[in-house]
Amino acid sequence: MKAHFSYLYHLLQWPSIRRNPWKTESELIRFQTEALKRIVNHAYAVVPYYRRVFDEKGLKPHHIESLADLDLLPVLTKDDIRENYPNRILSSIIDWDTCSSRMTSGSSGKKLEVVLDHNVASLYRLMQYRQLLDIGYRPWDTIAYIRFSPPVTNIFLQKVNLLRRVYISLECKPEQQLQEIFRIKPQALNAYPSVLYLMAKTVNRDEAKKLRLKFILSNSELLTDYARQVIQDVFGCKVYDDYSCLEFSAIGFECKMQNLHVAADNVIVETLDSEGNQVPPGEQGRIIVTALNNFSMPYLRYEIGDIGVLSDKKCSCGRQFPVLQSVRGRSDDFVAMPSGQLVDPQTVVFQIEIIPEVKEFRVLQREDHGITVSIIPKDDADFDLIRSEVAQKLQRLFDHSVNVEVREVATLERGSTGKHRSVISRVAPRV
Repeated sequence: MKAHFSYLYHLLQWPSIRRNPWKTESELIRFQTEALKRIVNHAYAVVPYYRRVFDEKGLKPHHIESLADLDLLPVLTKDDIRENYPNRILSSIIDWDTCSSRMTSGSSGKKLEVVLDHNVASLYRLMQYRQLLDIGYRPWDTIAYIRFSPPVTNIFLQKVNLLRRVYISLECKPEQQLQEIFRIKPQALNAYPSVLYLMAKTVNRDEAKKLRLKFILSNSELLTDYARQVIQDVFGCKVYDDYSCLEFSAIGFECKMQNLHVAADNVIVETLDSEGNQVPPGEQGRIIVTALNNFSMPYLRYEIGDIGVLSDKKCSCGRQFPVLQSVRGRSDDFVAMPSGQLVDPQTVVFQIEIIPEVKEFRVLQREDHGITVSIIPKDDADFDLIRSEVAQKLQRLFDHSVNVEVREVATLERGSTGKHRSVISRVAPRV
């Protein structure tokens, strides 16, 4: 009975959730300010970690009166969460009967346990549904998800052939995945960019267009401009990128103009330099996220490990949600030169992804700054030519300041959820 009441309650919130992106700028600021005050008051009252942090700084919740006051609080790191989990970072009044615990993928090398209550999980699903509707999805459409395991949630509408989702294993070869897609004939695809790009290089272009997909959704990995264009050209539809994480679901979503909007009714996003100062719009910085809706495990000024650029420009779609000009990648995806200069992963990836004979690859920067490039070539490719071209391109990009080694491999290891990282640096950057 309690579950049914909760479900009905969230359905009644749908009109507000649907309207939120279209609020005026002043309405949105008021909305975020009130939501921030609520989560701050709650965190101080029932989360021991935040009580200690506030007290050490001589702060009280009433000191956070506006969005600008957020910088009075320190940044929350993943190590802070690990050191204080569970008793000091979770709400002391948490109801475990209405919560679930999940583990992040650990793509940064360390996994993190995340707790979500059922109320916020329902809210996140409605926000995801809002995004789908905005780019052309309809309740009777079928979305094919390519992933390691089936979606963890099901709702009763799927029993009457609405909001249909089908699962295709990520462990299958691209040819097998494509075979399943042609058999199912979905209206949309949802997969990691690396999976979509590999399929786009495998499938016949004319056959792919016969699917008449409405759109493709990519998520969880770096989507480069080049890969996006290749996928769009092959499948004949737009690719929309989704920026999210397990900790608080939606951070950003793309509208039909393919601009990435901050989900401002769910999070507040800041960008900081290496000293913790706010960077102006148009300049890259560390992405810091404050979650407005997760009261079981609050995240105030949480550093998720990504580098991005906020924009002060408005999108022509009319939404007032702020625009993330770009997400450049994880901070440990930036290649660090001995001089201290950083090369962003998109620039590195572009040097290799445009080589037709390369099937898959990974660039690893070692602790000594040297570069190892692991490549899976296409079956009929001359690897000596690939090795020479990749080495020359990267040496030129890095101004011959680091050693570049290119090697042929049969497979590339993916994370526990199948994510592929094209660039990994073991040299700590200062962004």
